[in-house]
Amino acid sequence: MTDGNVEGGRHWWTERWWAVLDTIGVARRFERGKLYALAERVLVVEVQPGLVTADVQGSRFEPYRVELGIRIFADEEWEQAVEILASQALFSTKLLSGEMPENIEEAFSEVELSLFPASAQELQMICNCPDAVVPCKHIAALHCLLAEKLEEDPFLLFRWRGWARERILQALRQQRASEASGRRFERSYNSNLEDRVEDFWDLGESFESVSIAVGPPTVSASLLKRLGLPPCLQPHPELRGSLERLYAKVTERAMALAFTARGIRNNDSFN
Repeated sequence: MTDGNVEGGRHWWTERWWAVLDTIGVARRFERGKLYALAERVLVVEVQPGLVTADVQGSRFEPYRVELGIRIFADEEWEQAVEILASQALFSTKLLSGEMPENIEEAFSEVELSLFPASAQELQMICNCPDAVVPCKHIAALHCLLAEKLEEDPFLLFRWRGWARERILQALRQQRASEASGRRFERSYNSNLEDRVEDFWDLGESFESVSIAVGPPTVSASLLKRLGLPPCLQPHPELRGSLERLYAKVTERAMALAFTARGIRNNDSFN
């Protein structure tokens, strides 16, 4: 899920993220934040529409709660952006193949949107530590770790802006199918389920544009990384590595079954 445009060991979107933070003036305390991130003090990072949250371990026993808020694009704004993306073959082809186009910001600027934060005012940075300076080192640490996560999965930036990768790709496929058939695609974001009961099981005209791909998860052990260890297992952090290895084995076996269509034999194991 990369575009291959790598400079200095990092992809263009990560370089762009750091440049934005420097431009809007929130990078001045990043040296301490980098130390916290390298020391793995940033715990349980979660990226949701409009909000990135994490627990950051400081000097006290209880970790601090850090939040990074950003404006969510409305559905109508996303629709306009998707229309621009679908109208350009390069954009839609790269996105549908899991790549991030280097000039994708141009498509958003055409509808007066900025994919990356346009100003410090657009970022809401909150930490419950006693430091009165914003950003504090805990916020800076989350920024550093978020940059690492964006390096691995740039589509998290879309999710942060309100639409997950799957929803964007589905909208792109529908838009492309509509353009190919010469029919305008009518969206129904505001329709209620009660109003669609009679045609609930109908496939719809756009069903041919739906594709199913079997593959390993984009982010390995994503549920474990998002939720962390349950409280009863936190005194034993070494279990995290064991669980990650187990998840990798489960993924490997599931992929093998998916492509060989063989059942699990009685003597199969995850050893």
